[in-house]
Amino acid sequence: MKTGLDHLPKTKQHELQTISTILRDTLEDFLQGKTGRRTEYRILKIILFGSHAKGTWVNDPENGYISDYDILVVVNKPTLVDEDIVWQRAEEQISRKVTSAPLGLIVHDLEDVNKRLLQGHYFFKDIREEGIELFSATPRPLALPGNLTEAERREIAQKHYDQFSNSSFRFLRHFEFALSEEDLIHAAFMLHQSVERLYACALLTCTNYFPKTHNIEKLQHLCIQIDPEFGSIFPLDSKFHRRCFRRLQRAYIDARYSEHYEITEEELKYLESEVIKLKALVERICKARLV
Repeated sequence: MKTGLDHLPKTKQHELQTISTILRDTLEDFLQGKTGRRTEYRILKIILFGSHAKGTWVNDPENGYISDYDILVVVNKPTLVDEDIVWQRAEEQISRKVTSAPLGLIVHDLEDVNKRLLQGHYFFKDIREEGIELFSATPRPLALPGNLTEAERREIAQKHYDQFSNSSFRFLRHFEFALSEEDLIHAAFMLHQSVERLYACALLTCTNYFPKTHNIEKLQHLCIQIDPEFGSIFPLDSKFHRRCFRRLQRAYIDARYSEHYEITEEELKYLESEVIKLKALVERICKARLV
C-alpha cells in the first residue's frame, strides 16, 4: 500500500489530513467517559482509495459531479462499525471543513477486511494495491489477497447480476403499477428500491462489494469508479433535477414514515426516464464483465 500524496494538489493533501484528524478526534471524544467494551475501540487504519488515490479524480461542478474523497476506515471491533453516531458526527464536521470534494466513507473491522482479502474480493484487493494510508496505528499490513480463478469470478458475478437485475425489474414494475393508480408516495419508494438494486447490481457484479447503505447518492459515487458514465445519470445541473433526486433519495425513509413527504407525477416521470437510462447502462456494463 502507498503512503504518498504528492500527486495531489497541496490543498487536497491538507484536506485529507483534516479528514484523518477529524475521524480520530471524533472517536476520541465519543470515548470520553465510556466504560466497558467501548473503551477498547480503536481506529487502526485510514485509507484513501478510488479516483483521488489513483490520480483520476473529476472536478466538474457545472455538470453536477465532483469526485469523492473515498475513505476506508479500518477499526478493531465489529461493534464500532455500527456506532453510527461516531461516523455521522465525523461526517458532519468534515462537510463543514472540507469543501473541495464530498466524503465517501466506508467503515469495516480489520477481521472483515482481511477475510474478504483472503477470499479474493477484488474491491478490497484494489484498495490494498492502489490505496494510500493516511493513518496507521499498526505496522501490520492488510492480509495478502487470495486469487480467484476467472471462472470463479465469473460465477460469482453472474449470480449477483441475476439476483439484482431481476429484483430491480420487479420493483420497477411495482412502481409502474403504483403510478398508474396515482399512488405517488408508494411509487416513489418502489422507484428508490429499483435504483438501489440497479446500483447493487453494478457494484456486486463488477466488484463483489456492496456497502451497508440505502443512500443512492453514495452508491452512485461508488459506481462512478466503475465507469464515469454513471455520473451522467441523475444530473444535478438544474433546480428541478436536484429537487427530483433529493426527493427520490429521501423516499426510502420518508415515503414510508413521514406524513410530510411529497412528490409530483411530473417529478416521478422524469425520475423514471433516468432510471431507464440507468438500467440500460447497468446492463451494458455488467454484461461486458460477464463475457
